[in-house]
Amino acid sequence: MAATFTRLRSRLEDSIGSDSFRWFDRSYLLDWSIAGTAWFAAWIIKELPPFESEFNLKDPAIDYKHHSNQIGSGLNWTIALILPLTVTVAVGCIRRSAIEVHHSCLALWAGRGYAYFFTESLKNRVGRLRPDFLDRCKWDKTLKACAGNLDKVLDGRRSFPSGHSSTAFAGMTFLSFWIAGMTGAWCINQPASSASLLSSKLARLSLSIIPLLFATWVAISRVEDNRHHIEDVIVGSLIGITSAAICYLIYWPNPFTSQIAEGEPGAARAKSVYRDRNTDRSGNNYGYELTGMDHERGTELV
Repeated sequence: MAATFTRLRSRLEDSIGSDSFRWFDRSYLLDWSIAGTAWFAAWIIKELPPFESEFNLKDPAIDYKHHSNQIGSGLNWTIALILPLTVTVAVGCIRRSAIEVHHSCLALWAGRGYAYFFTESLKNRVGRLRPDFLDRCKWDKTLKACAGNLDKVLDGRRSFPSGHSSTAFAGMTFLSFWIAGMTGAWCINQPASSASLLSSKLARLSLSIIPLLFATWVAISRVEDNRHHIEDVIVGSLIGITSAAICYLIYWPNPFTSQIAEGEPGAARAKSVYRDRNTDRSGNNYGYELTGMDHERGTELV
């Protein structure tokens, strides 16, 4: 087994460079585990019955018709994960950068995981009724209880915040940040080469906001489909944006800051966030790092 692993690693290093994995630190494994725990906790919470708030049969805010989804949960979930994953991993492979492939996967996994966790936690605890709740409920005057499909009724108590909006914005915000970082689209003061049409500032800006347009469409459709109130969509979107932005910035540089990569003006390089494993054989550091805290007596770590 050890010999097989050694041969595999040797082949990878021959393909993408002998120093391609020197940035890796065991702490990344903990990062993956923590993000995975967020996913697992969210899945557990989603299976729990939501808080059952009282309601008025004459409340117009929950008396809308039940419609089918314009964008199903499965399709939204898949697009918000597979699209950014495919694009970023493909570019990382083309650039022959193991750290970029790894950081793209980890940042996306973490951002989506945290958004999922916070969304499901609020859904379960708040128990806000969907706009189409009464149509789902099918109130029985004799039983004085909902006579509709139990799963639909329970789901009708999980309006706040919007899971579709949170999911879409978590995936698309990450992709938007990544595109902006790679193209320098949001670096307003950075000059661009005039070598081709792709150097157009507005073209780069437009490309970077396309993912956000999809997420916005998903969010708006949730109100149109009578699945969420406007507040649900706004909060769900903010959860997705915040989760994705924070996790992106942990592993990638700020897309609003000029980043100059060799031969690629404006293209961002993934951060090496753990210091001890960052130094290559020539003493240079890969990208960015988290500096140590040991500065006692004026001594700085080197």
